[in-house]
Amino acid sequence: MKERIVGKRLRNVLFMLFITLAAVGTIGYSRAVWLDSMLAVFLVSLVFFVLFLYVLEHHRAGGALSKNYETDFRKVCKGYLITAIIAVVCSFMPEFLQPVIIIPICMAAFSNQSLALIVGIFWNAVLALTTVTHVQEAVLYCLLTLIGAVLAEAMEYRRLLWFDMILFSVSVMLPGIFYYLAYQEVRLQLFLLGAVEGAFICALIAVFFQRTVRSRDLEVPALLDDMLDESFSLVQELSHFSKKDYRHARRVSELAADCAKVVGANEKICRAAGFYYRIGIIEGEPIRESGLHIAQEQCFPEEVIRIIGEYNDEEYLPSTVESAIIHMVDGVVKKMEVLDQTTMASEWNQDMVIYQTLNEFSAKGLYDKAGLSMNMFLKIREYLVKEGDFL
Repeated sequence: MKERIVGKRLRNVLFMLFITLAAVGTIGYSRAVWLDSMLAVFLVSLVFFVLFLYVLEHHRAGGALSKNYETDFRKVCKGYLITAIIAVVCSFMPEFLQPVIIIPICMAAFSNQSLALIVGIFWNAVLALTTVTHVQEAVLYCLLTLIGAVLAEAMEYRRLLWFDMILFSVSVMLPGIFYYLAYQEVRLQLFLLGAVEGAFICALIAVFFQRTVRSRDLEVPALLDDMLDESFSLVQELSHFSKKDYRHARRVSELAADCAKVVGANEKICRAAGFYYRIGIIEGEPIRESGLHIAQEQCFPEEVIRIIGEYNDEEYLPSTVESAIIHMVDGVVKKMEVLDQTTMASEWNQDMVIYQTLNEFSAKGLYDKAGLSMNMFLKIREYLVKEGDFL
């Protein structure tokens, strides 16, 4: 399957670049940084952004973002925006008290640990170049970023008191310790303010962190539901394009989901991929290529895109049980639609069409690579004969 430059992902990447430049510019302006120094900071920011973009795309291609190979980066972009806002707020905080530990924790909730670490170090670098006056303060913030990134990964699926204790302890102790290293004096106010900051961070994580992680990991199931909603743009476009094709898509979607339930396959995938199986008709021939183009532009889940790429076994045979189910159902529905209502008035005629169509598919060996057992095939065929609603 060809990789394409996808508009949705590109727009989110460009928005993150805009966020970077806007946040860096805001921090520099608020701290009255000289123009020549700001130009240097912008160049450093661009270097970091290129590294961030490379890791982002590498993890997407490996399925390490939201468990979705075709994610549109929307959640990553949302997390990146929040970290930029936090960085701007940090630039107005007193020295040694900038809550940078929140940055990697927040980014990890929307992406993963690697991206959280890169983003955390990046904003630390920006703050160090524009607001930090002591090397000890810069080291403190780097250490807090590392601690935040490590704890974020551990906290994703377990909520333990130990994590809160560690976060609270480092928030209380480290600012005062590093202040002493910088000025050789103890400032009790830092410990008190650190305690307040630590309590706030723990409360924030308790309320939002794991909820955000769960939302991130459920991106694909949520998208599969959204894709079939009547308000979804592509659903409306197909409906306006052709009522006949829209009814066909709905019929294939529902029957494929029912068949998936019968044999224990993925119902959500079958329902969504069944609806969009021949979405390429909107752009015209070749339907398979057009369908792939539309699906990739919409950042559909990878399983749905693969099934659309196996449309009508034109270039590739069905490679999964779900793809085989949709191929079978779509073939039968097309045959039913070709026959007129008078011919189909007889239940016997309908049964014969189903048996003949599916037996022909099986005899050609179309499902040999799909993992569809003979028992599954027979269950699907019997369901379509006895309970399938084609009209």
